[in-house]
Amino acid sequence: MKITIASIIIAGSIIILRPFDMSIEQSVILAALLLTIVFWTTNVIGKTYASFFLLAVFTLFGRTPIRQIFSFPFSENFIMIVFSFIFSKGIANSRLADKLLQPILMRYTNTILKFFISIFIVQILMIFIIPQPFSRVIIIAMVFIAYFDRIALDVENKRIMTFWIYASSAFINMIMIRGDIILNNALITIANYSITEGIWIQYMLVPSLVLYFISAIGFYFRFKRSFAGFAMNYTENTVVRVGLNKQERKHLLIIALTVLLWASESFHGIKGTAIVVSGSLTMFAIGLLKIEDIKSVNIHLLVFLTATFSIGGVLKNSGVSDIVFLRFVPLFPDSFSIKFIMIVILTAVSLHMILGSNVTTMSVVVPGLLIMGSGLVNVEILMFIIYIAVCSHFVLPFHNVLMMIGNGNRHFDAEIMLRFAPLLTGIVVFSIFAVYLNWWRILGIL
Repeated sequence: MKITIASIIIAGSIIILRPFDMSIEQSVILAALLLTIVFWTTNVIGKTYASFFLLAVFTLFGRTPIRQIFSFPFSENFIMIVFSFIFSKGIANSRLADKLLQPILMRYTNTILKFFISIFIVQILMIFIIPQPFSRVIIIAMVFIAYFDRIALDVENKRIMTFWIYASSAFINMIMIRGDIILNNALITIANYSITEGIWIQYMLVPSLVLYFISAIGFYFRFKRSFAGFAMNYTENTVVRVGLNKQERKHLLIIALTVLLWASESFHGIKGTAIVVSGSLTMFAIGLLKIEDIKSVNIHLLVFLTATFSIGGVLKNSGVSDIVFLRFVPLFPDSFSIKFIMIVILTAVSLHMILGSNVTTMSVVVPGLLIMGSGLVNVEILMFIIYIAVCSHFVLPFHNVLMMIGNGNRHFDAEIMLRFAPLLTGIVVFSIFAVYLNWWRILGIL
């Protein structure tokens, strides 16, 4: 409450004093943005109401066309995200993921190494099967939790391994745009920079996989004592035998065809959005989805994304970004150097630790730092450095929505995150300098 009161006082002062010779409209926009970020962070006011407040202020004072402010609801990304919720709900209803994966896990995942390998393979495959990242990680976690229960894994090991499922999902989702259609498209929209799946993969696939494996090794050694003795002895009671009935085979066919068409988009030219929409409508037709399943669409998230996606454009069109961010340019080196990169990383990580939400942090950090780095380095390079620093680093559950889901479902506790956080911080910084930058140099794009 004290933070909220202080932010209201500061916001009022900005409007009254109009710092940096701002106009009244510019001071109102800056004050409203400050208040909204505090509301988003503290949850004193629900995120949806805070988002509506910001959109209303932007509409009245933003000097920005209405269609640009509300560009997200009119975009293809909006349709993709909406139907990703619905399609993922259909997959969850089918329960095929659990039914098909359990026999494989029970037969082959009987050592800690095989556990890490199986997690990795399932995460890669599920990117193409379940487009919505939240549903995907929940389904994967539930499949493995059922496996842990079958092998009578002790509680501590169970929580630690389940934490890795959520944490490693954040890393694997970085390899391609469709890895996290919400977060990754948020970055592109906030940066106001068009980038294709192929370009994203070129920049991010290989180094993000390296980050994943380094993190896995670090995670293993950090919790090595807990993993001691992890092994499984098969008995007739633990072996799972399963067959699919006629209806389940029909469900599997629809899901498989949708996934195959979506994964081969570059060959046949049909847009992924059209494929996911068609697959979802087919699920309704065969009874896998029902009208009430439309409730699976997270309206609050869509409103929040609409507000965050509007920030960069309004700050630019109103002139606020030039007034505020350009004053910090002298603090940055005049060349793209190790010092410059460290300042970017520290700025992104520090604000992320305070603001929590990845999307909120990027909506604040990306526009400003892109201005700071203008003319010094390619937009893609700076954009991805910020993205890596924000999205692959977390200390507490509120720093990543995937962690919030896992912690909220009591699959692991914050204490496990805190035990891993110092090592993860070092891994992220090391990876940016030693892995990502060197990979981009090898490609000749840095």
